[in-house]
Amino acid sequence: MEPLRVGVVGCGQIAQIMHLPYLKELPQFRVTAVCDLSSTVVETVGERFGVPNRCTDFTELVRRDDIDAVAVLTLEHAEVAVAAAEAGKHLFIEKPLGFSLAEAEQVIAAVERAGVTAMVGYMKRYDPGYEFGAARMQAMDDVRLIRVHDFAADFGIHAALFTLVSADDLSPALLAERQAVVDANVRAALGSDHSNLSDLYVMLLMLASHDLAVLRGAFGAPSGVRYSDAVSSTQLLSVLDYGPSRQCVFEAGIGTDALWWDEHLTAYGTHEMVEIAFPNPYVPYAPTVVTIRENEAGSPVRKEIPVSNQEAFRLEWLHFFDCVRDGRPPRTSLADGQADIELAIEMIRAIPV
Repeated sequence: MEPLRVGVVGCGQIAQIMHLPYLKELPQFRVTAVCDLSSTVVETVGERFGVPNRCTDFTELVRRDDIDAVAVLTLEHAEVAVAAAEAGKHLFIEKPLGFSLAEAEQVIAAVERAGVTAMVGYMKRYDPGYEFGAARMQAMDDVRLIRVHDFAADFGIHAALFTLVSADDLSPALLAERQAVVDANVRAALGSDHSNLSDLYVMLLMLASHDLAVLRGAFGAPSGVRYSDAVSSTQLLSVLDYGPSRQCVFEAGIGTDALWWDEHLTAYGTHEMVEIAFPNPYVPYAPTVVTIRENEAGSPVRKEIPVSNQEAFRLEWLHFFDCVRDGRPPRTSLADGQADIELAIEMIRAIPV
């Protein structure tokens, strides 16, 4: 089969560190165009990755005949995704799917009308360590407590590992215009009673939507939100309901002084504990480590298993290729992305005002 020709919209850090390197490495893909609001960024990135077609207007990119699929790696996704779907392009959309349910519904409707393949970039769902740990959790018959913990490290500590390009050539008016789009969708999602918690909601979607995704992948969706509290403007504590004998403590936030990546999903049972500890997502090929505590021959045993050095970003792109080629639905569907937005809104609205 011929390579899937991809146009990349948004050339920021995660595009430079993860998506573009794998798209260039994998023979299943060929990057035919890149787009970014910054002319400096798009020209430098295009030169670095050998992509001759470069633009600053995504509408120009999605109309190209030499593109089969569009990678939407911008801050806000709906406008680009809808235009790409209407142009008949398959879609890889970085998380979150949108900042409101209305945005998610617009994208889903456009994809359904066009009949194209579309998936959300929840790369942790494709991580071999996560797959191993989640299967072990699902085999437990006595899970009493689930804990999701994600307090992000300093987002600047990885920068020294890479040669990254950024620029300040965008006008303040344009930046304000793009931010206003995000702000309007956040206000629409939260309503007037909780609009003061917009920073917390954005943290939940930008950082912890990955945690919502891995939680759903391992245990399904909760039946509701029992409790939420704004620990700070960017730190959240929630208790999610998984039935009368199984609750989930969900804690996430930014603004800590930690220099390590502090993210894990843990299941506690009567006889066993299983923890999936995720590495810094900006460091390629770092293994996700599964820790198992159990009783063995009358003694407590702790097993620490670095399952694989396979990179989740790379594996999700291979999955996307297979879905386009075979016409099958992706593991991380747009419906999943919509459900995560819905749950995030419910978690914020559960905070007393």
